[in-house]
Amino acid sequence: TFNVQAKEINEKEFKVLKAPLDEITISPVVFENKDSDFKLAGTVFAPKTMKSDDKLPAIIVQGPMGATKEQTQSLYAMNLAAKGYITFVYDYSYIGSSEGSPRGYEDPDVKASDIKSAVEFFKTYPNVDANRMGAVGICGSGVYLPYAVLKGAKDLKAIASVNPFTIIDTVPFDEKQVVKDKAEYEKSGKIVRMPDMIEPGSEGAEYYANPERGAVTNRTTFITWSQPTWKAFHPTTLVKDLTVPYLIIVGENAFTRQGAEAMFENVASLDKKLVVISNARHFDMYDGEQYAGPSIEAILEFFKSRL
Repeated sequence: TFNVQAKEINEKEFKVLKAPLDEITISPVVFENKDSDFKLAGTVFAPKTMKSDDKLPAIIVQGPMGATKEQTQSLYAMNLAAKGYITFVYDYSYIGSSEGSPRGYEDPDVKASDIKSAVEFFKTYPNVDANRMGAVGICGSGVYLPYAVLKGAKDLKAIASVNPFTIIDTVPFDEKQVVKDKAEYEKSGKIVRMPDMIEPGSEGAEYYANPERGAVTNRTTFITWSQPTWKAFHPTTLVKDLTVPYLIIVGENAFTRQGAEAMFENVASLDKKLVVISNARHFDMYDGEQYAGPSIEAILEFFKSRL
Protein backbone atom coordinates (compact mmCIF):
# COMPACT_ATOMS: atom_id res chain seq x y z
CA THR A 1 0.00 0.00 0.00
CA PHE A 2 1.12 3.56 -0.69
CA ASN A 3 -1.35 5.29 1.58
CA VAL A 4 -0.04 5.82 5.08
CA GLN A 5 -2.55 5.39 7.86
CA ALA A 6 -4.44 8.56 8.63
CA LYS A 7 -2.97 10.70 11.34
CA GLU A 8 -5.34 12.18 13.89
CA ILE A 9 -7.20 14.97 12.20
CA ASN A 10 -10.09 17.09 13.36
CA GLU A 11 -12.53 16.81 10.46
CA LYS A 12 -14.49 19.77 11.78
CA GLU A 13 -11.42 21.94 11.27
CA PHE A 14 -10.68 20.51 7.81
CA LYS A 15 -12.26 22.98 5.42
CA VAL A 16 -12.79 22.02 1.80
CA LEU A 17 -12.00 24.55 -0.92
CA LYS A 18 -15.17 25.81 -2.57
CA ALA A 19 -15.99 25.61 -6.25
CA PRO A 20 -16.69 29.18 -7.52
CA LEU A 21 -19.84 28.15 -9.40
CA ASP A 22 -21.23 31.68 -9.57
CA GLU A 23 -18.10 32.91 -11.37
CA ILE A 24 -17.80 30.34 -14.17
CA THR A 25 -19.66 28.64 -17.01
CA ILE A 26 -19.64 24.86 -17.43
CA SER A 27 -19.80 23.10 -20.82
CA PRO A 28 -19.74 19.31 -21.42
CA VAL A 29 -17.69 18.21 -24.44
CA VAL A 30 -16.69 15.01 -26.25
CA PHE A 31 -13.46 14.51 -28.18
CA GLU A 32 -11.52 11.60 -29.68
CA ASN A 33 -8.26 9.93 -28.78
CA LYS A 34 -6.35 10.20 -32.07
CA ASP A 35 -4.67 6.81 -31.66
CA SER A 36 -7.52 4.59 -30.44
CA ASP A 37 -10.56 6.50 -31.76
CA PHE A 38 -12.11 6.21 -28.29
CA LYS A 39 -14.55 8.98 -27.50
CA LEU A 40 -13.54 10.78 -24.29
CA ALA A 41 -15.86 12.82 -22.08
CA GLY A 42 -14.77 16.20 -20.80
CA THR A 43 -15.87 19.48 -19.26
CA VAL A 44 -14.78 23.02 -20.14
CA PHE A 45 -14.86 25.79 -17.53
CA ALA A 46 -14.68 29.46 -18.45
CA PRO A 47 -14.95 32.75 -16.55
CA LYS A 48 -18.42 34.28 -16.78
CA THR A 49 -16.77 37.53 -17.81
CA MET A 50 -15.48 35.95 -21.04
CA LYS A 51 -16.76 37.62 -24.21
CA SER A 52 -17.61 35.69 -27.36
CA ASP A 53 -14.53 36.94 -29.23
CA ASP A 54 -12.05 36.62 -26.35
CA LYS A 55 -8.95 34.46 -26.70
CA LEU A 56 -7.86 33.32 -23.25
CA PRO A 57 -4.86 31.46 -21.90
CA ALA A 58 -5.84 27.83 -21.40
CA ILE A 59 -5.05 25.12 -18.85
CA ILE A 60 -5.84 21.40 -19.12
CA VAL A 61 -6.05 19.69 -15.72
CA GLN A 62 -5.43 15.94 -15.42
CA GLY A 63 -6.32 14.02 -12.25
CA PRO A 64 -4.97 11.19 -10.08
CA MET A 65 -4.71 7.55 -11.17
CA GLY A 66 -8.25 6.23 -11.58
CA ALA A 67 -9.86 9.54 -10.65
CA THR A 68 -12.82 10.73 -12.69
CA LYS A 69 -13.20 14.25 -14.01
CA GLU A 70 -15.68 15.16 -11.27
CA GLN A 71 -13.04 14.90 -8.56
CA THR A 72 -10.02 17.03 -7.60
CA GLN A 73 -9.11 18.03 -11.16
CA SER A 74 -12.45 19.84 -11.57
CA LEU A 75 -11.99 21.70 -8.31
CA TYR A 76 -8.59 22.94 -9.50
CA ALA A 77 -9.90 23.72 -12.99
CA MET A 78 -12.92 25.67 -11.72
CA ASN A 79 -10.80 27.80 -9.42
CA LEU A 80 -8.32 28.51 -12.23
CA ALA A 81 -11.20 29.46 -14.54
CA ALA A 82 -12.48 31.93 -11.97
CA LYS A 83 -9.11 33.67 -12.27
CA GLY A 84 -9.41 34.27 -16.01
CA TYR A 85 -8.30 31.04 -17.67
CA ILE A 86 -10.38 28.76 -19.86
CA THR A 87 -9.82 25.27 -18.44
CA PHE A 88 -10.56 21.69 -19.39
CA VAL A 89 -10.86 18.34 -17.59
CA TYR A 90 -11.75 14.92 -18.99
CA ASP A 91 -11.94 11.23 -18.18
CA TYR A 92 -9.01 9.21 -19.45
CA SER A 93 -9.66 6.16 -21.64
CA TYR A 94 -11.03 3.16 -19.70
CA ILE A 95 -12.47 5.17 -16.80
CA GLY A 96 -15.41 7.39 -15.93
CA SER A 97 -17.64 8.37 -18.84
CA SER A 98 -15.02 7.78 -21.54
CA GLU A 99 -14.78 4.75 -23.81
CA GLY A 100 -12.41 1.82 -23.38
CA SER A 101 -12.75 -1.76 -22.19
CA PRO A 102 -11.89 -3.44 -19.86
CA ARG A 103 -12.65 -0.70 -17.37
CA GLY A 104 -9.77 0.26 -15.10
CA TYR A 105 -6.90 -0.42 -17.51
CA GLU A 106 -4.06 1.93 -16.54
CA ASP A 107 -1.16 2.35 -19.00
CA PRO A 108 1.24 5.35 -19.09
CA ASP A 109 1.38 5.22 -22.91
CA VAL A 110 -2.42 5.38 -23.14
CA LYS A 111 -2.40 8.27 -20.68
CA ALA A 112 0.19 10.12 -22.78
CA SER A 113 -1.93 9.52 -25.89
CA ASP A 114 -5.03 10.85 -24.11
CA ILE A 115 -3.16 13.97 -22.98
CA LYS A 116 -1.84 14.64 -26.48
CA SER A 117 -5.35 14.21 -27.90
CA ALA A 118 -6.75 16.56 -25.26
CA VAL A 119 -4.19 19.20 -26.26
CA GLU A 120 -5.03 18.80 -29.95
CA PHE A 121 -8.73 19.16 -29.18
CA PHE A 122 -8.46 22.11 -26.83
CA LYS A 123 -6.11 24.22 -28.95
CA THR A 124 -8.89 24.57 -31.57
CA TYR A 125 -11.65 25.19 -29.01
CA PRO A 126 -13.46 28.56 -29.24
CA ASN A 127 -11.89 31.24 -27.01
CA VAL A 128 -8.66 29.28 -26.49
CA ASP A 129 -5.42 31.05 -27.35
CA ALA A 130 -3.41 28.12 -28.73
CA ASN A 131 -0.18 30.02 -28.16
CA ARG A 132 -0.84 30.21 -24.41
CA MET A 133 -1.64 26.67 -23.33
CA GLY A 134 -0.47 25.00 -20.12
CA ALA A 135 -1.37 21.87 -18.19
CA VAL A 136 -1.56 20.55 -14.64
CA GLY A 137 -1.21 16.92 -13.54
CA ILE A 138 -2.25 15.77 -10.07
CA CYS A 139 -0.81 12.62 -8.43
CA GLY A 140 -0.55 9.96 -11.19
CA SER A 141 -1.04 12.59 -13.88
CA GLY A 142 1.83 14.47 -12.29
CA VAL A 143 4.09 11.86 -13.90
CA TYR A 144 1.98 11.15 -17.00
CA LEU A 145 1.98 14.83 -18.01
CA PRO A 146 5.75 15.29 -18.43
CA TYR A 147 5.83 11.94 -20.23
CA ALA A 148 3.17 13.19 -22.66
CA VAL A 149 5.23 16.32 -23.36
CA LEU A 150 8.22 14.12 -24.18
CA LYS A 151 5.96 11.96 -26.37
CA GLY A 152 4.83 14.91 -28.45
CA ALA A 153 2.49 17.29 -26.57
CA LYS A 154 4.64 20.19 -27.73
CA ASP A 155 1.93 22.88 -27.71
CA LEU A 156 2.09 23.12 -23.91
CA LYS A 157 4.14 26.19 -22.98
CA ALA A 158 4.42 25.29 -19.28
CA ILE A 159 3.30 22.43 -17.03
CA ALA A 160 2.81 21.78 -13.33
CA SER A 161 2.75 18.56 -11.28
CA VAL A 162 0.96 18.40 -7.92
CA ASN A 163 2.21 15.59 -5.62
CA PRO A 164 3.51 13.48 -8.54
CA PHE A 165 3.13 9.73 -7.89
CA THR A 166 6.68 8.71 -8.81
CA ILE A 167 6.59 5.32 -7.06
CA ILE A 168 4.35 3.82 -9.73
CA ASP A 169 7.26 1.67 -10.95
CA THR A 170 7.76 0.09 -7.52
CA VAL A 171 4.31 -1.54 -7.23
CA PRO A 172 4.99 -5.27 -6.56
CA PHE A 173 3.08 -7.89 -8.56
CA ASP A 174 3.15 -11.57 -9.59
CA GLU A 175 4.28 -11.55 -13.23
CA LYS A 176 3.13 -15.10 -13.98
CA GLN A 177 -0.29 -14.53 -12.47
CA VAL A 178 -0.75 -11.30 -14.42
CA VAL A 179 -0.05 -13.15 -17.67
CA LYS A 180 -2.64 -15.77 -16.70
CA ASP A 181 -5.17 -13.09 -15.80
CA LYS A 182 -4.82 -11.37 -19.17
CA ALA A 183 -5.01 -14.67 -21.07
CA GLU A 184 -8.19 -15.60 -19.19
CA TYR A 185 -9.74 -12.24 -20.05
CA GLU A 186 -8.94 -12.67 -23.74
CA LYS A 187 -10.42 -16.17 -23.62
CA SER A 188 -13.55 -15.68 -21.53
CA GLY A 189 -13.88 -11.99 -20.74
CA LYS A 190 -13.24 -12.56 -17.04
CA ILE A 191 -11.68 -9.48 -15.40
CA VAL A 192 -9.34 -9.79 -12.43
CA ARG A 193 -8.82 -6.59 -10.48
CA MET A 194 -6.18 -5.42 -8.06
CA PRO A 195 -7.20 -4.80 -4.45
CA ASP A 196 -8.25 -1.20 -3.97
CA MET A 197 -5.14 0.88 -3.31
CA ILE A 198 -7.26 3.16 -1.14
CA GLU A 199 -7.48 1.14 2.06
CA PRO A 200 -10.15 1.68 4.73
CA GLY A 201 -8.85 3.95 7.47
CA SER A 202 -6.13 5.38 5.27
CA GLU A 203 -5.42 8.99 4.45
CA GLY A 204 -6.73 8.27 0.95
CA ALA A 205 -10.05 7.02 2.33
CA GLU A 206 -10.53 10.39 4.05
CA TYR A 207 -10.96 11.78 0.53
CA TYR A 208 -12.28 8.95 -1.64
CA ALA A 209 -14.76 7.51 0.88
CA ASN A 210 -16.21 10.85 1.96
CA PRO A 211 -19.20 12.04 -0.13
CA GLU A 212 -18.49 15.58 1.05
CA ARG A 213 -15.07 15.38 -0.57
CA GLY A 214 -14.11 12.88 -3.27
CA ALA A 215 -16.55 9.96 -3.24
CA VAL A 216 -18.08 9.25 -6.68
CA THR A 217 -20.21 6.41 -8.01
CA ASN A 218 -18.22 5.71 -11.18
CA ARG A 219 -14.81 5.02 -9.67
CA THR A 220 -13.28 1.62 -10.46
CA THR A 221 -10.19 -0.32 -9.34
CA PHE A 222 -7.37 -1.29 -11.68
CA ILE A 223 -7.15 -4.54 -13.63
CA THR A 224 -4.10 -6.63 -12.72
CA TRP A 225 -2.41 -6.51 -16.12
CA SER A 226 -1.99 -2.76 -15.83
CA GLN A 227 0.96 -3.45 -13.55
CA PRO A 228 3.64 -4.56 -16.07
CA THR A 229 3.21 -1.21 -17.85
CA TRP A 230 3.97 0.54 -14.55
CA LYS A 231 7.13 -1.46 -13.96
CA ALA A 232 8.59 -0.22 -17.24
CA PHE A 233 7.77 3.41 -16.45
CA HIS A 234 10.37 5.45 -14.55
CA PRO A 235 9.11 9.00 -13.87
CA THR A 236 12.10 10.31 -11.91
CA THR A 237 14.53 9.48 -14.72
CA LEU A 238 12.49 10.29 -17.82
CA VAL A 239 12.33 13.97 -16.82
CA LYS A 240 16.06 14.27 -17.51
CA ASP A 241 14.98 15.10 -21.07
CA LEU A 242 12.22 17.57 -20.11
CA THR A 243 12.98 21.17 -21.07
CA VAL A 244 9.56 22.87 -20.86
CA PRO A 245 9.02 25.33 -17.96
CA TYR A 246 8.04 23.08 -15.06
CA LEU A 247 6.49 23.64 -11.64
CA ILE A 248 6.38 20.89 -9.01
CA ILE A 249 4.15 21.33 -5.95
CA VAL A 250 4.28 18.88 -3.07
CA GLY A 251 2.94 18.63 0.46
CA GLU A 252 5.41 18.97 3.29
CA ASN A 253 4.16 15.71 4.85
CA ALA A 254 3.11 13.94 1.64
CA PHE A 255 4.31 10.37 1.10
CA THR A 256 5.10 11.51 -2.46
CA ARG A 257 7.47 14.29 -1.38
CA GLN A 258 10.73 12.38 -1.75
CA GLY A 259 9.89 11.33 -5.30
CA ALA A 260 8.76 14.83 -6.21
CA GLU A 261 12.05 16.28 -5.01
CA ALA A 262 13.96 13.64 -6.99
CA MET A 263 11.99 14.61 -10.10
CA PHE A 264 12.79 18.25 -9.50
CA GLU A 265 16.51 17.55 -9.21
CA ASN A 266 16.49 15.54 -12.44
CA VAL A 267 14.42 17.89 -14.62
CA ALA A 268 16.53 19.26 -17.47
CA SER A 269 14.56 22.49 -17.77
CA LEU A 270 16.41 25.63 -16.76
CA ASP A 271 13.05 27.16 -15.91
CA LYS A 272 11.80 25.06 -13.00
CA LYS A 273 10.40 25.68 -9.55
CA LEU A 274 9.63 23.54 -6.48
CA VAL A 275 6.91 24.65 -4.03
CA VAL A 276 6.34 22.84 -0.71
CA ILE A 277 2.92 23.36 0.90
CA SER A 278 3.30 23.58 4.68
CA ASN A 279 1.79 20.78 6.80
CA ALA A 280 0.02 19.17 3.83
CA ARG A 281 -0.22 15.43 3.40
CA HIS A 282 -0.77 13.94 -0.06
CA PHE A 283 -4.58 13.83 -0.18
CA ASP A 284 -4.99 17.07 1.77
CA MET A 285 -3.94 18.88 -1.39
CA TYR A 286 -6.79 17.41 -3.43
CA ASP A 287 -9.33 19.73 -1.86
CA GLY A 288 -8.21 21.13 1.51
CA GLU A 289 -8.80 24.85 1.65
CA GLN A 290 -5.46 25.60 3.33
CA TYR A 291 -3.59 23.21 1.01
CA ALA A 292 -5.29 23.16 -2.41
CA GLY A 293 -5.77 26.92 -2.15
CA PRO A 294 -2.03 27.69 -1.90
CA SER A 295 -1.33 25.04 -4.55
CA ILE A 296 -3.65 26.81 -7.00
CA GLU A 297 -2.08 30.16 -6.11
CA ALA A 298 1.36 28.71 -6.92
CA ILE A 299 0.05 27.49 -10.30
CA LEU A 300 -1.42 30.92 -11.06
CA GLU A 301 1.83 32.65 -10.15
CA PHE A 302 3.94 30.29 -12.28
CA PHE A 303 1.68 30.38 -15.33
CA LYS A 304 1.12 34.15 -15.16
CA SER A 305 4.39 35.04 -16.88
CA ARG A 306 4.65 31.88 -19.00
CA LEU A 307 1.22 31.78 -20.63
